[in-house]
Amino acid sequence: MIKFGSGISYLTIDLIRIWKSSNEHDFAENRDKYLAAENPPDASYYRQLDYHRMEKMVQFIDRYLDSVTPENEMKMEIFFNQDQPAFIHDEVNTRLFNFSYADKVYAFAQENELSLRIHTIIWYCHVPRQLTEYLENRSAEDRKKLTYKFIKTYMQCLKERYPNAYSMDLINEIAADPDEIRALREEEKPVYDVDDEGVRIDDWYRLLGKHYYIQVFRLAREVFGSQIKLFYNDNNEGNREKQIIFKTVIDRIKTYEQEHGIRLIDGFGMQCHFWGSEDETRAYMDEMFSFCTNMGVKVQITEFDVSNHSTKEIQESIFVNFPEVAKQYDIEVFTTWGLNDIVSWLHGEDASLVNSNCELKPFTMKYIEAFSGKYNHGNDRGKKNDH
Repeated sequence: MIKFGSGISYLTIDLIRIWKSSNEHDFAENRDKYLAAENPPDASYYRQLDYHRMEKMVQFIDRYLDSVTPENEMKMEIFFNQDQPAFIHDEVNTRLFNFSYADKVYAFAQENELSLRIHTIIWYCHVPRQLTEYLENRSAEDRKKLTYKFIKTYMQCLKERYPNAYSMDLINEIAADPDEIRALREEEKPVYDVDDEGVRIDDWYRLLGKHYYIQVFRLAREVFGSQIKLFYNDNNEGNREKQIIFKTVIDRIKTYEQEHGIRLIDGFGMQCHFWGSEDETRAYMDEMFSFCTNMGVKVQITEFDVSNHSTKEIQESIFVNFPEVAKQYDIEVFTTWGLNDIVSWLHGEDASLVNSNCELKPFTMKYIEAFSGKYNHGNDRGKKNDH
């Protein structure tokens, strides 16, 4: 299974639809009307997508992409209907869930014959306010029971609406980050709590208890069966302190699998958000992949980009080295986090594989050759070089 994917937002998808129904003369006006109505916080960046940049972006998707990942549209809370409660008489109120934005991503994937990755269910940044409010003053047993019920219902909705998803980032960033904690202390900012195994004690943890992630995987397997691959997704994968936490989490899940004769976890998602540091050398990548690919589960690249916190030369060396090292470890699924430098969440850092003119960067064909199923399976359009 070779997949070259990208994170994508509903805004980008809507602009593609507007572009397809516009011409060179009226696209800018139609784009601006749409952005004025939506009023997203990063509207100024999307306005940089003129008619010809849009054309090149659509060509990039058509020629090289095999899959898409919704950036925010399937996360809990972000697009919830804020006037709805989480429960009514202890039954999950599914009217709270607003899947209209995720539907756009799914429809786009279906129309363009792209695989879909679900991202993400459990993340410390998004514990629904409606859930925690409803559970106030309830017993610990009730809070746990109802929280699992809420999570399972959300999963069931995803399964029904998006039956063709191939993979899911089920649990996201539960490992405490030693670098982040050190930075918080240096800046004299509050530091989050961590348990004795290095797992972040967030609101999910407080509601569900230690090793809750095992039960979340069990629920997901009950809901989805074997039709979807379930991943634990995390970042700063080259940090040796954090690697120990990754392995502890995965070992806990695998021990449960052995004791109960079931399969829960399919893989580990390496986000690969590189900082752009001089320490992120080829040897650093080699050690990182060596460790992660020896944890007993499949490994996929889920959110790749390269920030620039040092020099352009170092940033480019990371871009050049990465696909060469990744292929040595038989990494097949690769997702870049942002179609180009305009729509990337790292605005202004030249962090993606496609520049702000929506053209491939000099090293990008290495990624396409390594990971794109379209390019590697005789798609003549994919073999046209459009630098």
